[in-house]
Amino acid sequence: MTIDRLTWILERVFYYSLMFLLLASAIYSISHDYSLAALILFVLFIFVLHKGVVCISIPANSLVLREGKVVFLIPEKTVRNRFDFVSRGQTIFTLPHYSLLDHPYKLETFFPDNKGGLYACRLSLQLVYNTELTALQRAYDSVILHQDWLKYEVSRLLFKSSGCLVCPPVSLQNEEAIQEYLKPLVAELNLGLESVGLKIKEANCSFTAGPTLVRLVAAEQVILEKEPLI
Repeated sequence: MTIDRLTWILERVFYYSLMFLLLASAIYSISHDYSLAALILFVLFIFVLHKGVVCISIPANSLVLREGKVVFLIPEKTVRNRFDFVSRGQTIFTLPHYSLLDHPYKLETFFPDNKGGLYACRLSLQLVYNTELTALQRAYDSVILHQDWLKYEVSRLLFKSSGCLVCPPVSLQNEEAIQEYLKPLVAELNLGLESVGLKIKEANCSFTAGPTLVRLVAAEQVILEKEPLI
């Protein structure tokens, strides 16, 4: 179960439990002729009912759906009238953030330096959702298809795309030159991310050169180099 889903369930449990407690307390107060206390409790009950049931708190990066099709994106956290969506036959679906977009993805690519040696480009990629409507539909479909395995699918797509990169020899002097160097790499990696509706927001790279370059293979890398998970 994702953190987003767990948070939503806990929020629902909190509101319904609080409403039940307030209503029960109000009924008890009326039955014992505590009119003022009953009035206050009923006012609080109506307030919680409006806050928890009538109003809907919508997290950032939420999709408005109608019959499984994306209508539009709500990019920022907001509060709306729940029944406005219900009357239109629309539902709210929040795209995942935790463990998917809250950490950079690491890639390491190796190339010959035309002098008998090697150089490595260690990429750190921060991803965001592509806000085009067709891309948002692909993002929704990929979440439904892969669910908790989506972060591994994203890593697999980046790993696959990195095998198609062709980079010239490194001769970079400043940050502007590095960003210019990264443009074709980012464009190629973005092509691989199209199927899950993501794109690269920020890319950083550090370079290492030498006659031999050695790396320790993480467990996740071993998984990605095998057959696709899904």
